[in-house]
Amino acid sequence: MNIVCLGTDMKLDLPSSLENHYETLKLLYTDCKVVHGNLEITHLHGNPDLSFLEGIVEVQGYVLVAHLSVSVLPLDNLRIIRGSQLYNSNYTLAVLDNTVGGLGLRTLRLRSLTEILLGAVYIWGNPQLCYPDPENIVWRDMLDKPNTYADRHRLQGPAPNCPSCASVCAKGCWGETAQDCQTLTQINCAFGCQRCKGPKPHDCCHTQCAAGCTGPKDSDCLACRHFNDSGVCKENCPPPTIYDPVTFQTKPNPNKKFNFGATCVKTCPYNYLAMEVACTLVCPKTNQEVIVANPEGNEQQKCEKCEGDCPKVCYGLGMDNLGVMDNHGVTMVTSTNVEQFNKCKKIFGSLAFLPQSFARDSASNTSGLSLEQLSAFKSLEEITGYLYVDAWPEEWTDLHVFENLKVIRGRMLYKGVFSLAIQNLHIRSVGLRSLRSVSGGLVLLHNNSQLCYTSSLPWSTLLHPTQGPHRIVSLNQDAQLCEEEGRVCHQLCKGGCWGPGPNQCVSCTAFKRGTECVDQCDIYQGSIREYAAESLCVACHSECQPLNGSASCRGSGAEHCSECRNFQDGEFCVDHCPSGEKEDQQTVWKYSNASGHCLSCNTNCTLSCTVMDERGCPVDKRPGPGTTIAALQWVEWCSSSSCWPCWSST
Repeated sequence: MNIVCLGTDMKLDLPSSLENHYETLKLLYTDCKVVHGNLEITHLHGNPDLSFLEGIVEVQGYVLVAHLSVSVLPLDNLRIIRGSQLYNSNYTLAVLDNTVGGLGLRTLRLRSLTEILLGAVYIWGNPQLCYPDPENIVWRDMLDKPNTYADRHRLQGPAPNCPSCASVCAKGCWGETAQDCQTLTQINCAFGCQRCKGPKPHDCCHTQCAAGCTGPKDSDCLACRHFNDSGVCKENCPPPTIYDPVTFQTKPNPNKKFNFGATCVKTCPYNYLAMEVACTLVCPKTNQEVIVANPEGNEQQKCEKCEGDCPKVCYGLGMDNLGVMDNHGVTMVTSTNVEQFNKCKKIFGSLAFLPQSFARDSASNTSGLSLEQLSAFKSLEEITGYLYVDAWPEEWTDLHVFENLKVIRGRMLYKGVFSLAIQNLHIRSVGLRSLRSVSGGLVLLHNNSQLCYTSSLPWSTLLHPTQGPHRIVSLNQDAQLCEEEGRVCHQLCKGGCWGPGPNQCVSCTAFKRGTECVDQCDIYQGSIREYAAESLCVACHSECQPLNGSASCRGSGAEHCSECRNFQDGEFCVDHCPSGEKEDQQTVWKYSNASGHCLSCNTNCTLSCTVMDERGCPVDKRPGPGTTIAALQWVEWCSSSSCWPCWSST
C-alpha cells in the first residue's frame, strides 16, 4: 500500500510560527504518497527545498497553495485530487495570493494532474504565475463528468513575459520544458470512453479508472475512481458477508476488507478504529470503542454498536459540540465546561488551553479557569484527540495536573497538524511523567523560554514507529544554560526525564518505588519491608513480620511472607484465625496453638474454640443458676464419655 500521511486543516492560519512552518510541512509530507485529507502548502518564503512534495500522487481532500514567495511548486507526480473536502465549500484546487515582497510563485508544476473528481478551481492573486490560465490549460479535461462545479471556476490570466510551452506540447503546459506538457485523458478519447490513453477505441480505460491508464483492464488504471483492492480498481471493497448458494444463507466473508480512503485494507492502520466496512477515527454516537484481537493476534480497536444506550463517557472538545470557540473557531477549556472533565480517566476528544481560558468573560460574567478547577484532570490517563496548551497559570512551573496522562492518540489534531503542542508558556519543565505514547500528527514544544529537560526525552519510544520522529522542539531554554543552572535529570534517571527530581524519570537506573526512582528497595530495613520484582520495589503484605538480616517476603501476597506478624492459617498470614466464618457452604472454626498456627476445631464442634478441652472442643459453658438467657443456641458439647446439648448465653 502507498505510504499514507494525514492532511491538515490549517486553511490560511499558522498553527505555530513562521520560523518552523517549513519544518512542519517537511515532517508531514516527506515520503508521502497519499494525503489522507487536505494538502495545504502555505507561508513559505525564500528558496526552501521543496523536493519532499514530489512523491505525492493522490490527495483525498483539496489542495491549497497560498502566501508563497517560492518560484516553483514541484507537485510533479500528483495525479488525482478527489475533493472529499472542498476549500471554502467550492474549490478542490485553490492557488491564491502567492507573492511576498516582490517575489512570488511562477510555476505551478502539476505536470501529472489529470483528474479532479469533485470541486472547482480557484487561481487568483498570483501576479507572477505563468501557464495555468484558461487559454493554456484545458481544465475541463481534468474534471470528472459528474463534477457539477465547473461553472464555479475562477481563473486569472497569465503573467506578462512568460516563456512559451515547449514545441512538443500539443495543447497547454505547466512549465516551459518538454516534460511539462499537459496530458489529456478525456477530450481526445473515442466515443463512449470515460478516460483513455489515446484517441483510438482500444485505448479506452476501464470504467473503474481515474486519471488515465496504461491498458484496458481494471488493473491498468493510474488511479482508481472508487477503491483500489490490491492493485485492482473496484466499485466496492469485499463485503463482511457473502451469500452461500448451498445453504441459501449469508455467511462471514473470509476475504472481507475495510474501506480506508480509496483503498481496501485487510486490517485498519494503527490508531484507526474498525467499523463494519470502513476505518474511522471517531465512532458514531450509537457505537462504543472496544478492543479485540485481530486474526494476527494483535489488539485492535473497533467501533461496536451499543445494545441500548451506550455507556456514559467523557467527551472532550470537538465532540458533541462541546467547548467555547475563539476567534479562529477553536474550542477551548473554560471555567464553564471544566467540570465535565472531573475525574475522567479517558476523554473522547481533545483539550485546548488558550489565553481566553484564563481570562474573565465580561459578556457572560464568568471568571477564568482557577487552579482548583484544573485539578479536574488529575485522574486523566488517555486522550483520543490532541492536547494543545498555549496558556497556563504563571504560578505553576509545569503541567503536573496531567501527571497521570499515559496516551495521546491524536485521532483528532490541532489544525490537522499537532497531537501534542505546548508553546508560549513560562513553565520550567513539562511534568508529564506518565506519558508513554503519542500517536498521529506532530509534537510541538516551542517558544517556552524557561523550559528545560526537553533534549532528554525518549522521542524514539514516545512516538509510534509508523509515525517516525515527527517533532519540533525549538526556542526553549538553551540546553547549556539548563545544565549550568543544574536543571538536568536526577542521577537515578535513565532514558530522560520530564522534570527535576527522582519522580520525573522516564525509567530508573536502579529501582522504582511507585512513581519515584530509588537506589535500593527496603528489603532488610524500613517500617514497610519490600521485595524486588525485577526493577520494581513492591511492599510486602501487611501481615508479614519485618525481619532483620533476611527478606521478609518473596511476593506481595499474604502467602509469600517469610514469617507472620500475627497468625498463620495454612500458607497465609492472617490477623486472626477464622472463627465462625462462612466458607464453601460451611462454617469454619479454628483456634491458634502456641506457635501461632491456626488449627481446625474437632469436626463435631460448631462453637468457637477460644476455650477448649484436650480434644479441641469447647468446655462446658452452661449458665449457672439465675443467669438470664438472651439467646438459645444448640451446640455439641464433648465430654470424656459422650456428646450432649448445652446452653450458651449471648
